[in-house]
Amino acid sequence: MKKYIKFTPKQLFRNFRHPYLLILRRIDNLEVIFSIYLTRLRFLLFLALFILILIILTTILIAYTPLRQYIPGYGDIKEKEMAYNLAKKTDSLVDILEQREVYYKNLHTLLITLDTSYNKTLKAFYYNPENLNLNKIKLSLPLNAIQITKKFNENPSPKSIRLLTKSSENIKAMNDGIVIDTSYISSLNAKQVIIQHKNNMISIYKNLAKVNVGIGTNVKTNEIIGIAKPTSSFIEISVFLNGDAVNPENFWQ
Repeated sequence: MKKYIKFTPKQLFRNFRHPYLLILRRIDNLEVIFSIYLTRLRFLLFLALFILILIILTTILIAYTPLRQYIPGYGDIKEKEMAYNLAKKTDSLVDILEQREVYYKNLHTLLITLDTSYNKTLKAFYYNPENLNLNKIKLSLPLNAIQITKKFNENPSPKSIRLLTKSSENIKAMNDGIVIDTSYISSLNAKQVIIQHKNNMISIYKNLAKVNVGIGTNVKTNEIIGIAKPTSSFIEISVFLNGDAVNPENFWQ
């Protein structure tokens, strides 16, 4: 019968500390080239140390050399920054597209409600004759203090009034609404802002040096929509109610 040898922990530990001689010789003359005394415990310690050094070197090699670019999911800081900037631009493009969509929707509504007469060319799309009450329509002043230089029904531009502006004075929206145009007027060498309001009303602000809003932007009453010219000049204000030009003074409070 085979006898099973049982090893106690002391015997196992003694075996791990038993020395061995590793010799490297030449074949032709048996000259000793290299020799080392080893134990099993020392060999395991050397092996663990070698693996630890290998892991450290591999980590350094991957973290501080271009090899890290080949690791799936690992990106360069510049690439991450580019991705972040692209995401921001994408969000901005989405906002612009939404504003454009609002603008074209408003423009389409205006076009399909056009009349042949001149004073009907600016139809609004919120109009409901049953709900329209002129006494309830109030407009804020587009400037902090107004000085009228040309009244309504006076030439030129009888369908508007002109207000004196200070150098680079802020121009404010007269009521809540949606910006439907911010075009350039070559005859005035300036810009204009057109705002669609409720109650079938449109307000137009001409001769602006700078526009602070974009097409499709929702503006609030007294919100700054632009800046007057850097020299003492004027802004031209027009208000259309149900397509008819009306005197803004009648609605200012």
